[in-house]
Amino acid sequence: MTVLPVFFWAAIFIGQSRATALKNITVGKEIPPFVLPGLDRAPVNIEAFRGSPTAIIFWSTWSPRSAEILEDFRAYFQEYSEKGLRIVAVNIDGEKLGKKRKKAILDYAAERDIPFPILLDEDLEAFSSFGVMAHPSLVIVDQEGTVTYQLGGYSRTRRWEAKDELLKVLGLYEEPARPEDFPAAGYIPKEGALQHYRLGMKMMEVEQWDKALASFSRAAERDPGYIEPLIMSTRVSLILGELEEAEAGMKAISSDYINRADVRFMLGYLMLLKEKDTAAETIFKGARAKSPGEGWGTWGLGLVYLFREDVSAALNEMETAVTLQPENPEAEAYVRRFAKNVYLRGRTPEEEERLLALFPFLKNLKERYRMMMGGSPAE
Repeated sequence: MTVLPVFFWAAIFIGQSRATALKNITVGKEIPPFVLPGLDRAPVNIEAFRGSPTAIIFWSTWSPRSAEILEDFRAYFQEYSEKGLRIVAVNIDGEKLGKKRKKAILDYAAERDIPFPILLDEDLEAFSSFGVMAHPSLVIVDQEGTVTYQLGGYSRTRRWEAKDELLKVLGLYEEPARPEDFPAAGYIPKEGALQHYRLGMKMMEVEQWDKALASFSRAAERDPGYIEPLIMSTRVSLILGELEEAEAGMKAISSDYINRADVRFMLGYLMLLKEKDTAAETIFKGARAKSPGEGWGTWGLGLVYLFREDVSAALNEMETAVTLQPENPEAEAYVRRFAKNVYLRGRTPEEEERLLALFPFLKNLKERYRMMMGGSPAE
């Protein structure tokens, strides 16, 4: 049996960390004052928003997550502005913005129909005074201008937490109902954690990934000592191919759990997504040696062969794996990505008939990409 030493676990993630929160902002303190021009060049004083719960977003046009936070908060503004919510979006594209860049920012906001003020931090004054460390960043303040929440970055695993905090400052947040009796043996999660965890599992079953992440995040928030929500949220990040979130999640999982078959599979899967197939193969072989009847390692080895485009060897492993573990969402997601890349290149995968028999969902994928390549609809 191959056992990975702790230093191997640590070496994989050296230099990786979660997005850092704003370094000059502390919950419970007032925000620093600032006056910035809007897109119409009229000055806007943040003090004018005192008296209303306000979300301040620091964003840039070149940050993909900025587009996501602006879209989410546009929806929140439409839903909660009548409840008193105010939002200010501070653009931090850079210093000394020229006419071309200003027009690009204006067009960016217009295309997304942003209904709240867009301010230009041309000298990066607010950027510096808040200590922005990631794009985007979020600060939520109450009616008195006191910080109630801050978030550096906008990962999938934290964005639903941000919405909860927004509802709290608006006085609209509802605590979840108390779950049924907890099991008498084993770890007993704190109030609310088990309920959210179970809801997350149900959302995974129907592939509602964002809702699953939201539930796991809430479960972890209510009981940081409950490891299962963290493990499952990391699994979802892997399924979605979100490497940054998956790496952060794996780093947060204590090395005490490295010998769990599912955690070893997650580590190997992450290595495979990073195209480190040799490391992944070592991990999957260790997982199979430790738990040969659970299917994790066998699934993983099948995916390694698929990565190497040895489809026949991959199917040999995966046909065995499916008898041990009929459902593996990570494996299905990887197979879907593999097939998509093949079909987009106008190719047919080796042993396609055998592949489609094992993964029937690929039939619709095949048809979709055949149409994209100019084919006519199937009879």
